[in-house]
Amino acid sequence: MEIESRDSVSLKPAELDELGQLLVAAGSLVDDSLLDHHIERFALIATISVDGAFHGFLFGSLERVGGTPCVLWGAGVAKRGRQAGPAVRAMVGELYRRAAISFPDEDVLVAGRISHASGYSLLTVLDDVVPRGGYKPTGEERAWGRRLARRFGCDANYDQHAFRVAANGASPAILNTTHVKGGTKAATALFADVDVEKGESLIAFGWAGADKLVADLATYGRPE
Repeated sequence: MEIESRDSVSLKPAELDELGQLLVAAGSLVDDSLLDHHIERFALIATISVDGAFHGFLFGSLERVGGTPCVLWGAGVAKRGRQAGPAVRAMVGELYRRAAISFPDEDVLVAGRISHASGYSLLTVLDDVVPRGGYKPTGEERAWGRRLARRFGCDANYDQHAFRVAANGASPAILNTTHVKGGTKAATALFADVDVEKGESLIAFGWAGADKLVADLATYGRPE
């Protein structure tokens, strides 16, 4: 597998067609504007290629939200097969690598829209993950949920108490991990009533400390 990250505006029409086919194969809701919209809202794209063909992708953005450095996940997916899990972890790790360069010596918030327990498991390497079972979020954490919902453009159908985004008929900007196995019992319970086929999701986030980002996460998921 070959890992690459580049500006999303560099994607060519033929490449966008390939990305769309990967999303459709994973059961994602896709319309003609989804990928064009992502190019406008997410400056980066991490890709995994096998023998020159896309095996997975993840749109991302390294930016400041209210002055806080953030790694934001947009739409993403990996092709079905035993490499799906490693591919997703490698793409997430590529964004961490870029973040360690862009935000030296700063704690970073990592967030995305997720519809599967296996996707939520990607956050377990972070600190203070929200939402999580048996935990009552603070007012500041709920405020972060609202900020992220506005940034992801889904605040109109966002429930700040459940960190949940209801379906609205549009293509959701989720990291689709349909083809990735895994997820703890707690994570499975958290997503038990999230209807992926309708486009429902949770906004989930956690924190990467500056030292951890550089020492551990910058190489997260990368092949030995």
